[in-house]
Amino acid sequence: MSIPESDFPKVHCTTPVVPPNDTNRAPYCANCGAAVSGKYCSACGQGIEFRLHSLWDLLREAAEILTHADSRLWRTLGPLVARPGFLTQQYLAGHRASYLSPFRLYFVLSVLFFLVVSMTGQPTSRSGNAPGAGPATTSDARRGLQDNLRRSTSPERQRTAAEFCEGVVGHSLMPGVNKMREPFVSACIKSQADNGQQLRENFIRNMGRAMFLFLPVLAAFMKLLYWRPQRSYVTHLLLLIHNHAFVFLLMASVLAVAHWIHPSSVAFPTFVLMGYLIYYLYQSMYRVYRETWWRTLIKFTTLSVGYLVCAACTLLVAGLYSAETL
Repeated sequence: MSIPESDFPKVHCTTPVVPPNDTNRAPYCANCGAAVSGKYCSACGQGIEFRLHSLWDLLREAAEILTHADSRLWRTLGPLVARPGFLTQQYLAGHRASYLSPFRLYFVLSVLFFLVVSMTGQPTSRSGNAPGAGPATTSDARRGLQDNLRRSTSPERQRTAAEFCEGVVGHSLMPGVNKMREPFVSACIKSQADNGQQLRENFIRNMGRAMFLFLPVLAAFMKLLYWRPQRSYVTHLLLLIHNHAFVFLLMASVLAVAHWIHPSSVAFPTFVLMGYLIYYLYQSMYRVYRETWWRTLIKFTTLSVGYLVCAACTLLVAGLYSAETL
């Protein structure tokens, strides 16, 4: 004899009944307190397996961040180098979790580039020695530095530097009122004293800042080129960010190799890489905007001219600002 379902008592449960000793109960996030069913909290993203009791735990966490947790950097570098415009396509299509974000990629590679520039600007010990001579000893290097310092601070050298800067910067390069020329004459004299080291450091620092203004201006110029059909301003900016990240990586590699190897031995590889750079920039525009090859070539040529003009203006402004703030 079967009992109808309507005769069973209906029980309304609002919370799941979990035995007190049940080990399958979901843990709670130590950061926000939300229930966690997996390895990471769905509310804040923090992992639940956190243990930091020794220096070894700290080093292991740092190694995991560099090799596993942010392996998107290594997955991004391959397409960035070998597939022009691919990362921009993927980002616009919504495939963003597999690769490093454009701004973070640009920031990492720009820091790498300016770091290489600042390091390769220092002459190595072998470049300062005469051909066939052995490496200079510490005492010889110390005496050479002291001699250079005495020569740079001598009244004769200061008077010569002042006359040179007043004659060149004060009249030839900076014509106009004396009040405008004074900061640059002073900067020229200081550069003569330390062989331009401080000016170089200021210029590298200011160029990093100027690039953040250079890219938006260039993206606005690209919007004028691609006004029919309309493309969003963000599309142009993303393509420029990815392309400049590749340029930073390429130039950092060339500078590093040329610094540690004789420059004459990298002349031909540099020429090949410059040819690949031109192909890379053209192919990235062709892939992202999907226009015919001849329209892409015309716009690429126009953009190259505009790029050189904007780059020259950026270098000039950064150089003048670096000299004025010296």
